[in-house]
Amino acid sequence: MFLRWLPFFLVWVAVIAGLMWSAPVVPLPSFISGPSWVLCAFLMPLAAFLVPACWRIPRNERKLTWLAVPTFLAGVALALMAGAVGADLAWDERGRSTQAEVVAVDKGKTDRCTLRKADGEEISPDLREGNGCDGGVRPGDVLSVRYDPEGGVDPTVESGKPGKSRWGLMAGPAGLAVAFVVFGASGAVRMDRRRRQHDRT
Repeated sequence: MFLRWLPFFLVWVAVIAGLMWSAPVVPLPSFISGPSWVLCAFLMPLAAFLVPACWRIPRNERKLTWLAVPTFLAGVALALMAGAVGADLAWDERGRSTQAEVVAVDKGKTDRCTLRKADGEEISPDLREGNGCDGGVRPGDVLSVRYDPEGGVDPTVESGKPGKSRWGLMAGPAGLAVAFVVFGASGAVRMDRRRRQHDRT
């Protein structure tokens, strides 16, 4: 029974990790990469959580859906880490360092800084609050930033800290992919067993 569900969850892993990884690496257009975070980090893990539960478990016994909770959590974490690995690869291949002037600061729920290089070209997308557009930044400030000319990765203020090794970054998504498949297929098998027991009664 485990092998019956294995392809189902392997496909989910491939789609979630592949889309999140390719968004910064390719990079995908913003109208795809933007929604991909919601799709891969929430909707797809939720679907992998619900399909076995709603398909195989009788209505009066759906308390067993807790078996799929680890699958959902592993899927969310996999999406986030696959995106981080893709961003790291994009930095390695296309990342550029420059001095950029802050030409505007948009104050909101999260601050955003519009940056312009010395040649007058604006850096896209804007610098986000978590990446260096913090409360002390003002128009006219000059920041040392790292950016992607193709806009696949958000710019960030350079910290000078060494990055993680590629193998270290890959270990997290690989482990989460295994957890997603194992938890998902095992939970689906237990649901199948409970369904058969219910059908006999």
